Order: sequence, then C-alpha cells, then structure tokens
Amino acid sequence: MRKMVITLLAAVPALAQLPEFYRHVDRVFWVVDDIGRAVAGWQKVGILTARPDSEQTRDGRWSVARLGDVIVDFVQPLQQNSAFAAFREKHGQGVFALVHRVPTEASLDAEVARLKGLGVGLLADRRMDDGAGRYVLFDTEAPGKYVLGLIYAPPGEYTGSLAPPAALPNPTRVAQYAFVVRDLPAVSQFWARLGFPGMTFTHPAIWDQRYHGAPGDFDANLGWQKHGKVEYEWIQPTKGPTTYMNHMDKYGEGIHHIAFAVPDIQRAGVEWSKAGFPTVQSGAWGERDRPGYGRYAYQDTHVIGGAEVELLWNYRQ
Repeated sequence: MRKMVITLLAAVPALAQLPEFYRHVDRVFWVVDDIGRAVAGWQKVGILTARPDSEQTRDGRWSVARLGDVIVDFVQPLQQNSAFAAFREKHGQGVFALVHRVPTEASLDAEVARLKGLGVGLLADRRMDDGAGRYVLFDTEAPGKYVLGLIYAPPGEYTGSLAPPAALPNPTRVAQYAFVVRDLPAVSQFWARLGFPGMTFTHPAIWDQRYHGAPGDFDANLGWQKHGKVEYEWIQPTKGPTTYMNHMDKYGEGIHHIAFAVPDIQRAGVEWSKAGFPTVQSGAWGERDRPGYGRYAYQDTHVIGGAEVELLWNYRQ
C-alpha cells in the first residue's frame, strides 16, 4: 500500500550517515522447501529467469535467479546447523535476508566492526565455495524482523556457477519490500539505533476493501523507510480478518510481500490468478481518477515461497 498523512519520528539518524551501499538491495536470500517447485512457480508468471540446475553448497541446495529486476538466491536447507535451517525451523519458507553489496572486503570488515560495536552479532560469515566471494549475515531477525546481509564479490555477480542468468529484456521493477510486525515503534527504534532511517508513520484510509473475493473490513498502521529508490513498508494490523494477521499466525513477524509496480493491475491480477496465485486481498487509496489515487492487490504465492506478491498501481494523468 502507499502512504497518506505522515508523522515524523524525531531525532533519528539520516540515511546519508550510512555507507552508500545501503541505498540498494543487491539480492534477496530466500529459504524454500523445494527449489525446483519454487523456480517453476515463479517462471509460470514470466518474471523469473533461473539457471537450469541448483548447486550443492555447505548450506544446502542453492539456485541463483532473477525475479523481476532483483537477484534472488533460493536456498533449500539440507544441514541442521545453518542459519537458513534455523530460519525454516522457526518460520517455514520465506524471505530470509535482504543483502547489500559492498565495494571492497575492507568495507565489509569495517561495517562488521561497526555493527558489532553496536551489539549486533553474526549468524554467518562465509566464503563462497570458490573462495572469491564472501557474505555476512547479521543477527537482526528477532528485533528487526529480517536478517541484514552484506556481500562482497569480485566484478560480476558471483563467480563460477553461482552467477545469475541474464536479466529479462524488460524486467518487472521491485517497488517495495514489506513486513508485518506487532510493534512498529520498537522496530523503528532498533533500526534507528543502528543508523538506519527511522520510520514515518501513517494510518491510510483504504476503500474498496476486498478479502478473498468478498467485501473486507480491515485496518492497519503503517511505517515507512526509504532505501534509495525502494521503500520498506512496515505493517501493524489492527483489525481483521486480513492477510497480515494470517501471515503472522502461520509464519510469525517478518517479510510479508514483495511489491511490483504494474501498468494494468486488473490485467496483472487475472494473469497471476490464472497461473495459480489468486488475489487474496485488495484495496484502493486516494480519490478515484485524481493525483494520489492508487490500487493494490496481494497474490497468494505462499506455496512457492512463504510470502505474497503485491501488485501496485498508481494513477498517472
């Protein structure tokens, strides 16, 4: 969804204080139950390209793909003593980490030291199997509701067989990463303490509410962060039934959906539904056919990833 009236959280650090690499999400680490099923499902809607075979790594089966304009690392845990397996045990499948790419290994070490100084521990610090790259996962999931990740790799994406396939000719743009939480101020304060932008808070008036094909009656408070060109939306549901509450009941707090901007939301919803991923919730904001008007629809893609897709449309004159 989009934001309406904004209330600023005072005295929070500016994003400019952070290293520049935090302005872009380089890739998503996504834990799945079955890589083959996940890849096949996303390919049905025509927005994913993937290498034909996954690779065996220390953490399990690993497949690198492009979902729209973002790189996705699908991980199917096979070992019990990894951060990926621990996440699946706690939450089931789902988006595990948002990963930022650092320019040098020295900058990676510097950021690890900075966050350690703020009391943030590590879940993993791993060399790629070919020895050329390295990724770090921070222990932020409990207070921050997702795992913060950093990756260093030589020029190119990854080296060797973990390199992703070529991008689609006209990739669908990721417009937003969205989370469901029970306490917006607490999550905002955690990230602000680490130097990330504090949230702005809104309570949007959503109309034309639909829930599983019937009229809906739901409500939520929202928090917003801006990371470069991509927004983070934080959702605290206050009234249901709603897909937000359903997600928290089944998977717990964390990433609820990834949003894609679409030019025709009705047509896109039909295409996703025909592919087997029906619309489960939708609504509108603003004044119809006026600047500020927009619509959203959530497509149920839990079976192939433990999260939903939001189709996001904004009125343009």
